[in-house]
Amino acid sequence: MRHLAVSGLAALLLTGCGGSDSSGTAAKSAAIPLAIASTKQPEVPVRVTRKLDDYPAEIRTLLQRANAAVVAGRNAVAIESLCQAIGQTPDDASLFRMRADVYKLQGENASARADFSTALRLAPNDPDLWNNRGYFLMSQGLSAEALSDFNRAVQLQPMHSAALNNRGLLELADQQLEAAEADFSRALEADPKFVDAWNNRAFVRMKQNQLAPAMDDIRQALKLDERYATAWNNCGLIAMRQENWEEAARAFTRAIQLDPLDARWLGHRREALLKLGRFEDSQADAARVLWLEELKRLSTAAQQSPRGVDVWMQRGQHLLEGREFGAAAQDFTRVLLLQPQNAEALAARAGAWLAMGDRKKAMADCDSCLAIQADKEALSIRGDLWMQQENPDRAIADYEAAGRFDEKVAEAYDLRAAVRTKAGDTGAAAADRSRAAEIRTAFAAPASTAPTAGATDPTFNP
Repeated sequence: MRHLAVSGLAALLLTGCGGSDSSGTAAKSAAIPLAIASTKQPEVPVRVTRKLDDYPAEIRTLLQRANAAVVAGRNAVAIESLCQAIGQTPDDASLFRMRADVYKLQGENASARADFSTALRLAPNDPDLWNNRGYFLMSQGLSAEALSDFNRAVQLQPMHSAALNNRGLLELADQQLEAAEADFSRALEADPKFVDAWNNRAFVRMKQNQLAPAMDDIRQALKLDERYATAWNNCGLIAMRQENWEEAARAFTRAIQLDPLDARWLGHRREALLKLGRFEDSQADAARVLWLEELKRLSTAAQQSPRGVDVWMQRGQHLLEGREFGAAAQDFTRVLLLQPQNAEALAARAGAWLAMGDRKKAMADCDSCLAIQADKEALSIRGDLWMQQENPDRAIADYEAAGRFDEKVAEAYDLRAAVRTKAGDTGAAAADRSRAAEIRTAFAAPASTAPTAGATDPTFNP
């Protein structure tokens, strides 16, 4: 169920017709089962009262200013520009619809609803406007009012694919499965490439235990959009009901690849893996679900305390542990915007850059951190960076300062030994090889006596 093409402000200004929602995000539909998940909608144009080129120059300037403000995340500025445009052309329904979209982005839902209603008063025979307001109302949990709007859209345009799909979602939520299937089918008659209607009809058919037709539908959805994570999830659910555990596991795996931070896919794959007797893999998925639950907790805490340095640090470290390096770097950047001299955040972000292969940024963060304090983590990371540049002298110096003692350090000695051998300094080379052997021998010792990787070695003396 894709977000209906509701006159995205940016798309409208750039193309002169409706596009996807300018927010780039989809709102959750109230009471819709999680297995349906996506709220995407078809990429169909929305009728507009006038095209951009038809507006006077001063109105075009205001709309372009509003568009730039939305792109920059300055929604209040966009609203002000649209208010000025409406003041000059107060009978243009499309301007009220555009402002409603920005009010939605701003979270001013009462104002958004008022503008949708004004647009409908000005253009009461536009089925797209009825569907747009219906979708907005559905996203606010106002199902009865949304249904009324979808009905009106269908009355005006009996084969309005998006309105039929949206009405089907409300019927599905109300367990009116036959009515929902009928509306999804009519949506597909109107638009055979409507990938979300294929997905939604597959889901409702699965609910009715029509497993073979459901699988046919979901395969058609994936043929149209192979990157549709929710459709892959539903493919897995249908395969589970067919007791085809291998296909189910493959489908859930693809959903996870496309949307790795959604715990539902992992929970479903875990069930399939248990059926296949792959207990170790299922335990790994269970652990990842727990990791995602903690991420959700930290995310909520960060939203509640957006200037809380500690919670952003905790969330960043948690993301690092989960190998979500890009997101971790963003969180550490948030910390540094609040506390530019936070050495811990600089060192942690350097680790994220290193994991992503951005050596230049990693080195810059290490140097900035070490200019503030002698941080062992930054020294260790910088040592790894020197190793990647095949500079064992500097790597060993940083490892020594960090008190690091592990295989990577042994590799640094081996590399320096090779450099010294090539230079003819056989005595120093032999000492380096001996030191590398000492380190490896220590790690080959019984677990009760072997030092921990990264631990301080009191005898460390390159």
